[in-house]
Amino acid sequence: MREMGNVVSFERPASYWAAKARRHYTPDRLPEAARLMRKALEKSGDPNTALELARIYGSMESYSAAERYLVQAIARGGLTGGVCLEIARCALGRGEEALAERALDACLRLDPDSRYADEAQSLLESYPWFWEAPPPRSARGEVWLRRAQRKLMEGNVEEARKLSLQAFEKYPSWQNAMMAGTLMPPEKALPYLKTAAQKQQAMPMPHLLYARALHLCGRAAEADRELQAAFRLCKHFSHVESCCVMALEMERAEQALSLVEEHLSLCPASADYLRLKFLCQRRLTEGDESFRTLETLLEMDPQDSAAQWYRRHPGEKNPQASRSMMLNVLGAQLGSVRKRLTPGPLNRLLHLMVMALREELDTETIYRLLPPLWRHMTPAGKRRCDERETPHYTAAIALYLLLAAGRGKQAQSLFQQAPGKKHLLRTLKRFARWMNEEETDHALH
Repeated sequence: MREMGNVVSFERPASYWAAKARRHYTPDRLPEAARLMRKALEKSGDPNTALELARIYGSMESYSAAERYLVQAIARGGLTGGVCLEIARCALGRGEEALAERALDACLRLDPDSRYADEAQSLLESYPWFWEAPPPRSARGEVWLRRAQRKLMEGNVEEARKLSLQAFEKYPSWQNAMMAGTLMPPEKALPYLKTAAQKQQAMPMPHLLYARALHLCGRAAEADRELQAAFRLCKHFSHVESCCVMALEMERAEQALSLVEEHLSLCPASADYLRLKFLCQRRLTEGDESFRTLETLLEMDPQDSAAQWYRRHPGEKNPQASRSMMLNVLGAQLGSVRKRLTPGPLNRLLHLMVMALREELDTETIYRLLPPLWRHMTPAGKRRCDERETPHYTAAIALYLLLAAGRGKQAQSLFQQAPGKKHLLRTLKRFARWMNEEETDHALH
């Protein structure tokens, strides 16, 4: 177009598209907001725009897209408090609570006075973090389980199997039962996986593993029952994804599709849920339906690598592995920040106690009582605290803090739930001698 001899461009700047996108920040208009913000990012390459786009996708429960743009934000602008907060939200969406806690901690360290820090603190305090009190007399079983896990990570499956059986003999917890069952042939695994499923009624994975073992043993009706039990326990996307993949492996595509559609109805713009729906439809040979789902997915997230692969390979029906790879990359970035802002072992223990005792003791009391005790600990004792491989030692510290603060009733309640009571009492007596205090074991009976 020409005006007074000059060429007037119709090209709009990034700020125009970003402002237009922000006018669509309502639940039913987020896909359009994502489209407009993608255009703003194309124009500017600005890391703050990439972060804002990641936040939009996170709100749509499109975690793969959100994580991809977070990696882009870090590459262009470094790790910031806002990025860490969004990493935490993606991690929670995938059920990775440990990573989410690290990300929130990094957010508070990087931008302590920002609005992101306020949101991170609120999330830390309000999120229903999963925590399972260790049962009495389970400490030895936990130690053997960690040994088995290390051997498995080293690739020594046979040694891991032996250690997992020893862990189960020491204490038949659902974790020990599940570990032993996953390292055995289906017929031998059944009693262990059944124990795990019976003891864990909050998470779907034990039920999924038991369902698969039943399926492989030809016990279809029981397998279906356990599969449905797992479906009922789905709380976030990773649960649904695990259930869907297992159902497809067991040739229950219709059941998997029903589960995905139930959750997709709550977040219809989620590219990740649409991908699962597409896979289920592909298995059911619904050609036209699966094609429409794939095109809808690509409208929501044109850069989704899995969707692009499926479009180029129409006969592909299998889920792509490593869908959480980007989240692992983001977790590695957090690790690099921790090296520059490394909290010492005392700092880590203070953080652990503040989180564990937040209902019983205020932060100021913990920071007043714990450092004097820490100064008396041997290097081996400090190492036990940091590695957390001896649960009774950490529990003893929590009990000491409660007793030193005059919270005898709360200490007694914790003592009744804690494993290794004899070890606990011996450790508490040692703490009392160091601090020149009266013996504390009478307060726990």
